[in-house]
Amino acid sequence: MYNYELTQLKSPDFPFIIIFDLFIGGIAAGAFLVAVLLLAFGGKINKAGLHRAYYITMALLPVYGLLLILKLEQKERFVNVMWQAREGSLMINFQSPMSLGAWVLNVFIVFAAVGFLYALRKDGMLQFAWAEKLYKSAVWLHEGPAAKVFLSLGAVFAGWFAMYLGVLVTTSHLPAWTATPFIPTLWAFSAVVTGVSVVILLLVFTNRGSKLDDSIHRLDNIVKSVIVANIAMIIVFVLALGQWSETVTRGMYGALLWGGVVGAGLIVPLLLKMKPKLLGQKFTLIFSSVLVLVGGFILRYVVMMGPMSYW
Repeated sequence: MYNYELTQLKSPDFPFIIIFDLFIGGIAAGAFLVAVLLLAFGGKINKAGLHRAYYITMALLPVYGLLLILKLEQKERFVNVMWQAREGSLMINFQSPMSLGAWVLNVFIVFAAVGFLYALRKDGMLQFAWAEKLYKSAVWLHEGPAAKVFLSLGAVFAGWFAMYLGVLVTTSHLPAWTATPFIPTLWAFSAVVTGVSVVILLLVFTNRGSKLDDSIHRLDNIVKSVIVANIAMIIVFVLALGQWSETVTRGMYGALLWGGVVGAGLIVPLLLKMKPKLLGQKFTLIFSSVLVLVGGFILRYVVMMGPMSYW
């Protein structure tokens, strides 16, 4: 049936820690991406609290990088993909996903750090005198004449990073991962819906009045739209797998995909968001967001482990 010598294939080593790493990396990218786009192009909408998305990104990116380095058998490989030791110079290998990804991650961290400083200033936290110029620079990059350019570049790197997490998978030799080009796109949609859900949870639990209500409502509308797109992308992904679709649609992995991801992780939250008065608005926001996060994690588990367990 298949045109591959299955006995010659060996499943790559993607332990549970990498699945978790992909999950938190997606949240970091998705939260940042939506925040900067709304800050840059949201016009006169209420943007209260949107800067707090930077706390999420800045908290998760170092964890992502650390776990990624710990996974490497030779820890110095992370540096080697950016630095030529013999020549003592920086290196960018455009043919290497690892090299490109390392550079994207480091540049993304710079944007996240600037956003973090901006968030601290907006919330009036940790205003050290020695860092005053840094705070002012961060504010200028967000509110000055160059704000849209800076935020747009940040969005590019956040989106690139979100898709890069899927590119790593497609570079493997497993047929189920190389059979479709849609894994990076699937990862990006999931990154947005999980990232924004975490931002909603943060704003709900830090809301001490009504000033954040408009922002929460706008973010919730974004989640509803992206949920629909995410469901459509999952269907496209499965269809594009062709003969390899059974690696994610049969047995336990099929139950997790359709029941855990599409059903409990996307459709149920969407229905709850459409009828928030049934359970109460605040509880609906919290419960639906948690379900989305659980579904996002299961999605990565299925896409990673389903094809691997097939061999």
